[in-house]
Parts: sequence; structure tokens; C-alpha cells
Amino acid sequence: MKFFARIAVILGGTVLAVASLPADAARKPGELLQYIPADTPYLVAFLRPLPEDFVDRVEPALDESFAAYRRMVQAMTADAARELDDRQGGEEKARRFEALMNELMGLMSVRGLREAGIGRDALFALYGDGLLPVLRIALTDGIKFDATVKRLEAASEEAFLVAAIGDREYRYIDVDDDARLVIATPGDDAVITVVPGAYDDERLARTLGFTKPGRSLAETRDLAKLARTYGFTDHAISYFDTLRAAASFLGDPAGLNAELLAAADYDASELDATCREEFAEIAGIAPRIVAGYTAVDEHSLDTAVIVEMRDDIAAGLATLPAAVPGLGPDPGGLFSFGFSLDPLALRNFYEARLDAMEEDPFECAHLAELQASTARGREALQQPIPPVVYNFRGILATVEDVTGFDMSGKKPPESLDAALLIAMRNAQDLVNTGALMSPQIAALELLPDGEAKKLEMPELGELAAQAFAALTTSGLSIAVGEDAERAAESMLDGKVAESAPLFSFSMDAKRYYDFVGASIMRAEEGDEEAASPEVRAAVRDLVEASGKIYDRLSMNVYLTERGMEIGSRITLAR
Repeated sequence: MKFFARIAVILGGTVLAVASLPADAARKPGELLQYIPADTPYLVAFLRPLPEDFVDRVEPALDESFAAYRRMVQAMTADAARELDDRQGGEEKARRFEALMNELMGLMSVRGLREAGIGRDALFALYGDGLLPVLRIALTDGIKFDATVKRLEAASEEAFLVAAIGDREYRYIDVDDDARLVIATPGDDAVITVVPGAYDDERLARTLGFTKPGRSLAETRDLAKLARTYGFTDHAISYFDTLRAAASFLGDPAGLNAELLAAADYDASELDATCREEFAEIAGIAPRIVAGYTAVDEHSLDTAVIVEMRDDIAAGLATLPAAVPGLGPDPGGLFSFGFSLDPLALRNFYEARLDAMEEDPFECAHLAELQASTARGREALQQPIPPVVYNFRGILATVEDVTGFDMSGKKPPESLDAALLIAMRNAQDLVNTGALMSPQIAALELLPDGEAKKLEMPELGELAAQAFAALTTSGLSIAVGEDAERAAESMLDGKVAESAPLFSFSMDAKRYYDFVGASIMRAEEGDEEAASPEVRAAVRDLVEASGKIYDRLSMNVYLTERGMEIGSRITLAR
């Protein structure tokens, strides 16, 4: 019976994996949203297909990824089947297991999904009926989906039971004593969930959408307001409401989760009123997390994730980023990474949090350790810190090129073109401190004029043709490689972003995935836990296929008056 628990996970993952496939929708978002309660604590919804030209660019490489995934799972299945076959009475289980997985792998292609009724017009949403996750797919062909489920039943030789609520049928199977996997196909929709065995027909009818919620997302303007606030398109939108989720554990005011919490042996009545109030207060620090697509065209896809925060927390965190030249924009090359931080602002923020916890201490016994941490925090703040630390502003590292590198750690790079910027207020102080500890640094006689000075670094050997350092009043840069002199100076000349990111990252996706794929194949042959060569080859192919979809990946994290905002861009391979 565990077979069908796996089916639910794989089908859900499959649908999520092909969220990038749809073209022009034949069905309307309202057809999906009318079944989703307006007070759902979480939602992941794909409500409008991506543009046709975007799909046309992605689909061939995605199908190649599916093919590699099939090979990986089939190799793993063969290994698992052999283990089953070696056990007493395991031959029959092995045969059924292989038959089921082969049928499932037939879905793992663009064509396989289409034949299962999940076509380019499919829309879907994963949401909470209370805390209970429900996956609802607006199929392109309900008959084909039904036929797929029957083929899976036949392959596993374990049929679903059929029951009805009124004139609406659904399939189910008991996963264990407390949980039941349910699949319903009302009209051209598919609904997949796992419910407590104690659910009665009235409760189950709500979960499956046989009974529509008293107020649905289709009747509100909540998603439209969310999209306007954060610039989301209507292709995809998601949120997690921390306050609603917390309320379910702190008394379940709507009464939706009684059976679910009972099955998990959780009793909210064990928390007293003080604890419930204080846990709700903690949840209010980050009351909601939202995400969505912000822009999409035939070449790229932009996304955003926002962790909304309480006003005073957001205002304090917004002071932490600092000015670092070049941090934020994608500089190109193989890889870049950087962050910014004002240490004094961090100290002030932390001190303000300690003040707040001392002025209004937690009284809940479950939070005693957290409250006790304020004393340790005060002790930490009393420790002496060198003044140069407060001059720190951030770093930016770029790798233009690297050759002969084995990510498994067996072989260091043969050559490296890279640069590092350390952004400082009064950067000369950093050099002066270093000169006291190293005659080599003192001999450079670096001046804050931005001109590169050659570094003698014999320890680099053949790794880098040359090394240079340059200094200004606001930063120190070091570069190695063929163009190190220019790189050292240009790192200091980078533009300071108007809105300073806390963290920034970018990479050449194809080269990165090629590195990872090659590393997988060089795994220790003698390692007993290492996967078989067939599995490693399939994983390598899957990773390298991702490199055929993406050209570059970049991400920036900002701290704003709204909270933490994470923006990313995926550029498609041409």
C-alpha cells in the first residue's frame, strides 16, 4: 500500500516540474480558485500558462531532462528490485515494484504527461484545506487521467477502493492506520490528497471540493492585490500565511484541523494562554511569505520571494546592508558571490532586540531558553572588538575562468582568473594592519590611489600567471590570472547600487552543471555508499541537461521596509 503514497508524491512532483510547459490556457483561473478557501494558510498556484515562445525554447531541453530522470530512476529501481529479489519471498514484490515504476516512468516526458491528461492547458494549485495539503489540477483531459490511474493500479496489482459522497465518486487506499490517500476526478479536474482516516463524508467533501468553501479565492481580490503590491504576473503566485498556520496550532479557531492534529498526537490545549499569545507574537515577526513571477519573455524568467516582516523588525534590518562597489549587477564570467554588512548597524539592531526582550520578557515556559539568551547576548556585546571591524562593508568575489578543476576535491584547478574586493571604510587601516604582520604586504607600499601593484606570490605556482593588488580609501582588491592588473583596478571602480543588496550571487549555469556532472562521474569507486555507475551516469546526464536549459542564474537579497526581498533571474540558453 506504500506504493500509492509514492504515486501521490511523484505525480505531484511531476506536475510541479512541468509548470514551465503550458501555452495558451483553455480554462480560466476562476475554475480552479473557486474550490480554494479564501482563508487557506498557504498556496502555490499556476494560473496562466507561460508564453508560447518561452515554452518552445524550454521544452526540448526539458524533455531531455525527463529522459535522464527516467534513466536515473530506472537504474535505481533495478538496484532496489535486486535487493527485494534477494530476500525470501521478495521475487514477487520485485516484479510488481518494477512494473509500477516502469509505468510511472512512462509519465516522465512531455508526451507522457499529455497522454495522462496534463497538457499545455493544465493549470494547478497546491493549497491548504486548513493545514491539510491538497493538489488540484485543472486537467486538459479527465478521461486520459482516469485511464492513467487505472494503468498504475494494474501495474502494481493493487487497486484503489471506490466510494461515493452523494453521486460523486472518489478512489482511496489506506496508507496506514491513520492516513488515507484519496484521488478524485470531478469533471476535468484531478484532486489528490492524503487525509486522516477519521474524516467523515462532510469533511471529506469540503477537502475534495465536492462542497465549495463558504468563501473562495475566486470571490476575493486577495491574489490581485498581492500581484499589484509586488509586481507579480498572473502566471504563478504563492504565499504562506504564518499567522493563519500558527493559529491552527494555537487553538485551531476554525476547527478544520482537529482530526489532522489528533493523528499527529498534538493537543493545543496543553499550551496555556500566555504561551499561545507569545507564540502568536513570534509568528507575527514574519506574518507572511509571498512569491511569484515578476517578468517573463522568450529569453528570461524573473522571480521574487518576499518575507514580510513586522514594521520595527523590517526597519532595523534595512539598516544592515552597506555600499560595496559592483555588488548587485551580474558581472558575467563563471561565478560571482558577495555580501554587504554594516557591523555597527548589526550591533545596534541586536542591542535593540535585547532591549525589547528585557522590557517585555517572555513568560511562557517553552520560551525560557530564548529569554535566557538575552543575558548571553549582553555578555557578547561587552567583548572588545577592534575598531577596524566596524570599518568593514562587505566583499565581492568573481571567478572569470577556471580550468582543470575537479569539484569532488581530488584535483585542484590548473589555472584561475579571479578577483576579490574587500570593501572598507578607511581601507588603508586594513593594509596597515596587514603590513604589521607581513613584510611582504609592507613591501608593496600600497597607496589609496587605485593603481595596481604586482604581488609576488610564489605559493600560487602555476595556478595563476600573475597577481596584483590595488587600494582606494574605500576598498582593497586582489586579482590573479592573465588580466590581473586590469581586474584589480576595475574591481575598485564598480558602481555602487542605489539599493545595496545584502547578498548577491550569479553564475554561468551551463559550465556549473558541467562541473557538477563531471564530478559525479569521478565519485569514489571504492565507496560502499556510492551509487552504481549507471545511476551516476544518469544523474550526470540530468545535471548536464539542466545546463542546456539555462544560460545564467543570478540572485540578489535585499532588506527593505517590507522585509527580506529575494529577486532572481534565469536566462535561457540560446
